[in-house]
Amino acid sequence: MEPFEYRTISSQELGRYRIELGELTTPEGPSPYSIVRMRGFSCCFVTVEGRLAMVRQYRYSVGSWQLELPAGGIERGETPREAATRELAEEVGLVAGELIDLGMVYPSVGSTDERCHIFAGKSTGTCARNLDRGEQTELVLLSRQEVERMIDDGSAVYPALYVAWLKLERLGLLDKLFG
Repeated sequence: MEPFEYRTISSQELGRYRIELGELTTPEGPSPYSIVRMRGFSCCFVTVEGRLAMVRQYRYSVGSWQLELPAGGIERGETPREAATRELAEEVGLVAGELIDLGMVYPSVGSTDERCHIFAGKSTGTCARNLDRGEQTELVLLSRQEVERMIDDGSAVYPALYVAWLKLERLGLLDKLFG
């Protein structure tokens, strides 16, 4: 099976996104298709004295406070690892120790080309936060049991948390990070 031919009809920059309106050429005729083009981001599954560091912030796109792994966009000229380290410091004031690269995932392939790079490790200390304008964050430290309860009851809705948890579990590293 071959993919349908795709062509861009128009494109518009909107802040940190580029909205591309396109068209697929299908046997039944043209079919509209749009893509949100985005820069990638990195996130950190980092523990502090046996507790997972998460960031609580209001997400206007879903209209509620969310618990997420510290994360942020990869700047021009920056590696995903550098972005993860920087964002951990900026958002929650934690210094990353040695980080394990858990790989990259596409959070929403049906509508965007955004890439999420996931790293894991332990924090080695604290530092001053440096929030972006309009950013409000709160550091939340969760025990392994609290995270497992959130996974079990469905209140953990941040996809990278599940990916990191599964990969760390398969690598046998959860005990090491929470120990």
